[in-house]
Order: sequence, then structure tokens, then C-alpha cells
Amino acid sequence: MKPRGLRHRRALAAFTISCAVIFAGCAYSLIRGGRVNATHAGAVEQGIQGIRELSFKHRVPVVLKTPNEVAEMVIADLHRDFTDAQLDADGKAGSMLALFPPGIDLKAETVKLLKSQIAGFYDPHEKEMVLVEGATPVPLKDRMLEFVVQRDLVNDMLLAHELTHALQDQNFALQDKLDQLKDSSDAELALKSVAEGDATIAGFAYIAGRMDNSIADTLTSSMKNLPETFAAQSKDTPEGLGYPLIFQYSEGVRFVSEAYKRGGWKAVDALYSKPPQSTQQIIDPSLYFDHPLAPVEVELAGYQSILKEWTKADADTFGEISIQLILQLGYGKDAPEAAVAKNWAGDRMAILGRGADIAVLWIVVFRDDDSARRFEQSYRILLDRVRGSTPHHIERHRNAVLVIAGPIASQSSTLTLAVWKASKIGQVKPSAGPTHPLKAEAIGSDGIARAQ
Repeated sequence: MKPRGLRHRRALAAFTISCAVIFAGCAYSLIRGGRVNATHAGAVEQGIQGIRELSFKHRVPVVLKTPNEVAEMVIADLHRDFTDAQLDADGKAGSMLALFPPGIDLKAETVKLLKSQIAGFYDPHEKEMVLVEGATPVPLKDRMLEFVVQRDLVNDMLLAHELTHALQDQNFALQDKLDQLKDSSDAELALKSVAEGDATIAGFAYIAGRMDNSIADTLTSSMKNLPETFAAQSKDTPEGLGYPLIFQYSEGVRFVSEAYKRGGWKAVDALYSKPPQSTQQIIDPSLYFDHPLAPVEVELAGYQSILKEWTKADADTFGEISIQLILQLGYGKDAPEAAVAKNWAGDRMAILGRGADIAVLWIVVFRDDDSARRFEQSYRILLDRVRGSTPHHIERHRNAVLVIAGPIASQSSTLTLAVWKASKIGQVKPSAGPTHPLKAEAIGSDGIARAQ
């Protein structure tokens, strides 16, 4: 499926690069004499319907394009929803929050990453499968992937994977559902993880010639090292840009495998009618399947009357994955500081612009006061250390943390009072999963957590 949309983290969440991420640059036996082998492509299209237990409503054209043509398509698709000014604002905001390195050109980095990785994709707007001309093999160390390469079936897996995206589009209106998540890259990444997990499993099952629990288990196990493999092969890619992209595959496979083992392909189909609402549920499937735990709604308000010269350039929800990534980038992958991300309950961010200036307001809610306190302390130390030149202010009220970054931090004394007074935070539900217990005082008598 073709990349769609871009935000400071949507630069990752919206990209459905399919097996291109895993099999970047594989040569195509599907292509002969500069043309697509239509007979072979048709056979794969027929076969994936049986494996995935879904039918195409209409044929999917398979077209061949040059890398430069694909790069132009990526740029055009980014501009479908966002201007260059918005992309610039999102990159600066991500940098201010320590998700991206200072001075990142988010648009350029994104295009570079995709151009180097895309081997093929399904375009949901043109309703066609695009193969990239002139690719060369990239060695991979994963045992499952070596199994595939040795049998010269990489191309079939790639095509089967992308045709599964076409099945998702035709049967579940996937692109329409993604469009509805424009203002939450966390929820979008969760749905993209379902789509990529589904397509990756179906593509592998196609070359295996069957689908059962053992196939799901084999693929889940083989994908565990994918983030490390990708990082080693893409050392110049900012981790804040690359990890959420790979998350769709490594964690998406694990999540969709869990659904399959509980009810076969019908259970996977059901994920599209009731998708996971956060990356937290992808990370811990029990919070979707066994002890449903949806994120709380956060309404960020009160700043407009004070910041009259500023306009809202964007709004977003980061989710557990980005908080975890920010803390891991600042403290180390296995640092105890990053563990607090598991107790994320919800968040909301406003990215503001005034001329060339960018500022961020961000409320992050946790499931208990202690988790909020630990995040407040760790994040303040992190920003002081790595973004000391960027004005910022962080404060906590019970189980919610307010982060202010950029020039508006100089107005924090009045700004925080207004934001805490006007912002609303939905009821925080205790978790039966691995999060800490909720402290009752975090919820008011009216059922709404509102900082006073």
C-alpha cells in the first residue's frame, strides 16, 4: 500500500511500504524485458485469495515504474494532505520534544528513506500495484528471510503481500478508515500495524502453501529481530523516523497472529470493523483481546486566548510507542526510565506556529500519579540535557503532565493556569494488564479527571 499522510510521527505511521521494508531492492522475476509478467502476477493474485480467504471485487493492475517516478509519487502523496509548512512544523516539533535530532528535514529524510526501501506498493488511490524498476538484492540475516531467498520466492511474497493490501482496501475500506484517523498518528499506527501484520502473514503463508498456527508462530518468531536488522542496515535513518515504521511489521505480525490463533482469518477480518485504538494495545494484545483498555480522551484547551498571535499548525496523539521511544533515545534502550511508558493512558498535542517560530503544548495522562511523577522528572532531566537551548516548561497535576516547548514557555506562569483550567481529561480506567494500579484521587467525583 502506498504511503499516505505525514505528521512528525506520521512520517512513519502512514507509510505502508509492505515487504519493501523487509526485502528492500529485490530483483523481480515478475519483470521480463522491462515488462510485468502478467501471467505470473495473475497466478499470485488468484492464489492469495485462497490463502487469505477473501475475494477481489475487481482485478488489480500491476504496473512498473522507475525509482524516480516512485519518489515523485511519494512527494505528491505527502502533499495530498499536508503542505511543506506543515511538514516543517512537524519536524521541528518532533525535534523540540527529543523524538528527532536537531535540524531534521523531515520531508527530505522521509523521501530518502522510502526511496531506498520501496520495492513495491499498492496504491489505494489509483487502485494499482506498483513495482519498482531496477532493484538489486539486499542481504538479510534473518533465518526466515534466508529461507525465502533460497527458494527465489521473494518476489511472490512481495506481490502476495501487496495484493493483500488490495484485498483489505476492497473488502474493508481500509484507506477510508485511515483517513478518519488523520489527527491521531497513534491510532493510525495501530491500524496500520493490523494491515501490515495481516499482509505479512498472508504473504508468507502464500509461499508456504498453507496457513495455520504454526505459520503464525514461525513468522512471529522470525520478526523479533527485524528492528535490529533494519537499524543495522539503515544507520543514517533517525530512529524516531525508522522505528515506528518497522513497528508495523514486527509488532503487527505478533498482534495479528494472536487474532488468527483465536479465530482464524475471520478473527483477523473483525479487526477492521473494531480496530485497536492505540499502539499500547498492539504492544500488549491482552489490552485489546482480554482486558480492553482504550485510551482516554484529552481535550487540550485554554491557550487560545493567551497565544492570540499563534495559530494551530497541527494536532496529534503520540501514544505509548513515541513516549517509550523518546525515553529510550534519551536514556538507553533498557533504561528503567522508559518503563513508565507502559502506564500511558492518553495524550494530546497542539503544534503552534507564528511566522518561522514553532511551539508545542502537550498533555500526557498516566494511569496513576506515581507514573506521571516519574515521567515528569525523567523528561525534564532529558530535555534539560539534550534540548537545553530550547525553552521548555514541564509540570504535573496528579496523573497528568503538561509539556510546553518553544518561545511560549516564557509565558508558562499564565499559560499553565489557563490550560489546566480549560482542558478536559476523560475517566482513566484501571488496567488488568501490566500497568500500575490507578490511584482513586486522580478521578474527580463527576467521573472526569480535571487538574485544578
